[in-house]
Amino acid sequence: MKNISPSLFGLFSLFLFLCGPLAANSEVRGWTMKNGDAMEAEILSVDEKNRTLILRNEKGDELPFSFDDLGMTDNAWVMEWLDMNEELAAKVKELGGTLKRFEGQGAKFKTGYYVYHPSGEVDPTKPRPLLFLIDPSGNPMRYLLRHIEAAEQTKFIVVSAEYFRNRRTLEEMFVRFDDLIPVIDKDVAYNTQGLYLGGTSGGAWAAFNTASRLENRKVAGIYSNVGWLGPDPSEDTTYPACRVAMVNGNKDFAVAHEAHTVTRVLQKRGCTVSLFAFEGGHQIPPVSVQVKSFRWLLGETE
Repeated sequence: MKNISPSLFGLFSLFLFLCGPLAANSEVRGWTMKNGDAMEAEILSVDEKNRTLILRNEKGDELPFSFDDLGMTDNAWVMEWLDMNEELAAKVKELGGTLKRFEGQGAKFKTGYYVYHPSGEVDPTKPRPLLFLIDPSGNPMRYLLRHIEAAEQTKFIVVSAEYFRNRRTLEEMFVRFDDLIPVIDKDVAYNTQGLYLGGTSGGAWAAFNTASRLENRKVAGIYSNVGWLGPDPSEDTTYPACRVAMVNGNKDFAVAHEAHTVTRVLQKRGCTVSLFAFEGGHQIPPVSVQVKSFRWLLGETE
């Protein structure tokens, strides 16, 4: 376990997830070197003083580079990465919480994950709830940080893990989640009597379907931001009877159409569904709407 300075891997890319899993990911991106070499990779670290960085390609290789090795566009990307790192570090400090990264070594896999703990003393007899968030673009740090203000106000512990993204199949993600959740149980003190899952677009789709397959684990609620159940939700799928907050943009017309099907299927499974609308399209809601939906999931409002 180690404390980290928050970082953001670029501006949030909004996209529509309506035709099955998309291979959208703004953490792993294309890089083109001055010599013409190209690769798909993510930033692991940047040493601004010495003008060097380490990239990790999709095979998992960690490769060192100099800023001088990069093309102009990639140099600009690195500068943005550094600027937002500083901005978000200031945000965590302002809120008073803590952000940590864990190397989650499960029985089968090692899966890095991030945890935001809200500020304030915790009553050991009343552990805080935990919300596991899935980012469809595969950037857990950035996605987590888009929700920490709401987490701070509602005292939700929020977690987001590496590996999870749209380009994975449900089977891959469930196997990884099933391996990781006992590790989180050991690393993070939270109320294990009720686990919350959630995500945006394809992340919500993954959250719904992961929840449907969990055994010996109570799912207390699902945060579905512009999400759906898939192109043809099976009548045989056993979604847990829990609270479901559907948080949709009022201009996201395709998701609005899907909301009727989602609500009907979930209510048949015994779920309590509440719709939270915000001004916008297929995107993350403003903090005020996040807070309302989080409080409703916790049963603090009706």
